Amino acid sequence: MGAFAGPTTGVCPAASGRDDYDEYVRREWALFAREPARAAAAREAAAGLSIARVLDIGCGAGQELRPFVQGGRTLGVGLDVSSQVGRAGRELFTREQPASRVTFVRAGAEHLPFAPSSFDVVTCRLALPYTDNARALAEMARVLRPGGSLILKIHHARYYTTELSQALRTWHLKSAIHACRVLLAGGLYHITGSQPRGRLTGGETFQTLWLLKREFRRHGLAVERLLADSVSAAPSLLIRRLA
Repeated sequence: MGAFAGPTTGVCPAASGRDDYDEYVRREWALFAREPARAAAAREAAAGLSIARVLDIGCGAGQELRPFVQGGRTLGVGLDVSSQVGRAGRELFTREQPASRVTFVRAGAEHLPFAPSSFDVVTCRLALPYTDNARALAEMARVLRPGGSLILKIHHARYYTTELSQALRTWHLKSAIHACRVLLAGGLYHITGSQPRGRLTGGETFQTLWLLKREFRRHGLAVERLLADSVSAAPSLLIRRLA
């Protein structure tokens, strides 16, 4: 695996402050333990693979690495844009999974500081909606070895239409505006092939299988199947990098 590059800047979409972020990632760590379908999806994606290195993009505390790094034979790398990446994760792994080999890196999905084909498995659960999708997917494909697995969870348009419907029922104007902006950005992205990331639309977009297949064809990726933790508003996909 290539040397890590220097950190990049960025703001975690899940939290705005240090205390908020720490609370958020610890809550996600605990939630992972209560949702066995997520670990099952990881094991399903890894079936038949020889796995030496796993990358989790938008890692939080690194809970998505846990099924892969149990026992210490596999190196897990957690990557996040937050300046606090790894603070809670190192503590939680030391306490609950001490035999695991895990490291954390600060970087954005659009500029992964790793050599090509560095990882056997890449996971990215719900970080993609907040990125420049084309650049992020190109980077995921670049660092994934041929034959490797990409576990990708997305926000479908239905996620935001549901948010809009709930916001209108409760008269929550801010949430309604947010949902409309994302739906506008996603609609333009699907029609034009170029993701808008300006003041009007913001930086968030939805994905569909049709859109992803268009992006995947450019980078030698192919959707294999839906995974066990899929729901209509947030599908989880198993994707292979072709040889």
